[in-house]
Amino acid sequence: MQLILVRCGRAEAPAGTLRGQADLPLAVDGFTAMQRLATHWSGAPPRFLFCSDQRRALQSAQVLAGRFALEPLADARLRELDLGDWNGLNFAQAAAAAPQDWRNWSVDWLHHAAPAGESFTQLLARTRAWLEAVLDAAQRDDRVLAVAHEGSIRALLCQALGLDPLQARSLRVDSAGVSAIAFRDGRFEVSYFNCPQFLSD
Repeated sequence: MQLILVRCGRAEAPAGTLRGQADLPLAVDGFTAMQRLATHWSGAPPRFLFCSDQRRALQSAQVLAGRFALEPLADARLRELDLGDWNGLNFAQAAAAAPQDWRNWSVDWLHHAAPAGESFTQLLARTRAWLEAVLDAAQRDDRVLAVAHEGSIRALLCQALGLDPLQARSLRVDSAGVSAIAFRDGRFEVSYFNCPQFLSD
């Protein structure tokens, strides 16, 4: 089974916005980047197309859905990290709104959550549940395409590859970037990482 992870296109938001689970649409260049991805797909089409149920991910997935004539399967477990009260704020606004929470989160984002939000550990748990469900349902030769977010893709890669979650932020995941991992003989291996287009096997 090959799992192809696509970060959704760039959202319409000012620089420095904590996107999290804010209800943000795709920017024009984000839509264009997804169209470019759809045009340059290589190899056999995916059997399944999953996506986060957040607006920018759904809009990104719809572009790919048109290429493959597939209905996107929206799943809340693929959402971005929930930043709670900080969703949609910028860094300065979040720090001013809850200074101690901001300090705690900045020092230990793995275990601390934003006010009314979730920690990266919680994000790991919900993305793990999605990954396990996909592994149970997919067949050996299936291609599974998932459109998600920077945080949820980092979480999935950490789990699939057995990385220390503290290394998550060292994984660069660009908007409309593509990573692929293959599951063979009970383990994952990297096919390619953070590419600007789909690559053939």
